[in-house]
Amino acid sequence: MRTPILILLVMLVAGCDSDSGGGIAGASWDSKKNIAEVENYQGYIAPTLSEKIVENQCHGRSKETWAGISQHFEDIFRSFPFYIERLEGKAVEIPELRLQVSFQNREFIAKRDGATLIHEKLPSVFVMHSVRLGVTKLGSNSVVMVVNKSRASTGRYFVAIYNQDGTVLYRKILVAWQVWDIDRTTNGINILGCSETRQIAWKNRPNKRVESDSLRRRFPPSSLAAHAQR
Repeated sequence: MRTPILILLVMLVAGCDSDSGGGIAGASWDSKKNIAEVENYQGYIAPTLSEKIVENQCHGRSKETWAGISQHFEDIFRSFPFYIERLEGKAVEIPELRLQVSFQNREFIAKRDGATLIHEKLPSVFVMHSVRLGVTKLGSNSVVMVVNKSRASTGRYFVAIYNQDGTVLYRKILVAWQVWDIDRTTNGINILGCSETRQIAWKNRPNKRVESDSLRRRFPPSSLAAHAQR
């Protein structure tokens, strides 16, 4: 009898990161205390930013595609001119901003010339994955955006945007179905969910063209270590 039970446990653990929606009520692998932490998390959006939520044509909760929207995490910042697929451990340089960024023990840190500009401690449920990071223009300002996700059984995403000087512009915990992909536009940044899109832009600022895709820099996991040693 033990063998079937062990096989079942292995299957459950292996499947706990299959992200299909908003988590499973009452079946999370995280403690009640940690779940309460994210449920009571106080998000923030700078008074200089606007967030408009509009309906899109994506319906359902699976990894299939609706209206051109499908789930991404590893390459969620692929439309950004600079992005890091997996940030964890040793610091990595962002040359354009002269920033050294790292993520370890749920702490996202960004330094410039030895001074810490960002020190963000993520809630306890974000222990399973390394951070995804992208850099782009929001208007005339360069911004750093980071995303991380919990276990699928809890179904939460941490999403934050920081100005190039380290100022927090946007910081929220969203449900998994609200974060399928992230795209940049001529007006700002779109967080694409399944049924809704969050449009983030400066208030009362003129539109600005996005950078050419030829400027894109891609850092797959295998290249991070070599890049960090330069």
